[in-house]
Amino acid sequence: MKIDKFWQQLILCISLFLYAFTLSAESFNVGVQAPRSAVKALIKWRELGKYLKSELGADIKIIPLNPSVTIDAVKNGKVDFMLANPAITVAIREKYKAKPFATMNKKFGSLFSGVIIANKGSGIKSVADLKGKKVMTYKKKSAAAYVFQVKYLMDKGISVSDFASTKIAKKQDDIVLAVKAGLFDAGFVKSGLLELMAAEGKIKIDDVDIVDKKTDSLSQIHSTALYPQWCFSAVTEKGSNVLDKVKTALIKLSSDSAAAKKAKIVGFVPLEDLSVMAETLKALKMSPYN
Repeated sequence: MKIDKFWQQLILCISLFLYAFTLSAESFNVGVQAPRSAVKALIKWRELGKYLKSELGADIKIIPLNPSVTIDAVKNGKVDFMLANPAITVAIREKYKAKPFATMNKKFGSLFSGVIIANKGSGIKSVADLKGKKVMTYKKKSAAAYVFQVKYLMDKGISVSDFASTKIAKKQDDIVLAVKAGLFDAGFVKSGLLELMAAEGKIKIDDVDIVDKKTDSLSQIHSTALYPQWCFSAVTEKGSNVLDKVKTALIKLSSDSAAAKKAKIVGFVPLEDLSVMAETLKALKMSPYN
């Protein structure tokens, strides 16, 4: 009997050791959309990676992704979680069964918008004046620097085909600087970028005109309707297995934490309704509804 008890205790100790080892060896790749640059994104989000590591007791690797390759990263199983704009979030939810569960919350709230800027000498005062003009945009997978604006134009009876020409920028900062310099008549950027670039000393807010400027619940400069901020999604089975733990960690993230301060966010809130984003993509016949 004593021998049996010894072996039972030994097996229990070994099992607990192996379980603890498995937890410590577990790792997760978190993809983060990087519209300004991979370096900026890594600096911005690495503290969040450290925070999640401490909360989950697992290794967390932050992987910055250009918006053009975020969906491929999900498709090819390169990441377990994705932090991306609502357009990409809807696409990976519909095409790859991703599970969105939290929305980023910033100083100005959990909604954001798109801005249409114009060169001060362009004569552009409303979106109707964009016809026949040279316009610089960001990638078509960009929610707030392409999709939001195109839907806004559609609702006004205007198409990008009405422009004299369009050019896709490598970075959104370049759009602002090109429009300011008069290289393009107008441009599409996300809400908050003008204020950020002004804070960095790159521009002054009045260096460009704001087309169809809105006054509503979002105090940042913007031109289009409001949409949910970036969303956090589980995109693999391994990620889904710890979804609740990650969600709990994100929701309780303090605005005073190193992770929140470095990312310039307040934290995260439970997932905002993505139906307005889905309806916009359907209207534009864009992925995943093309």
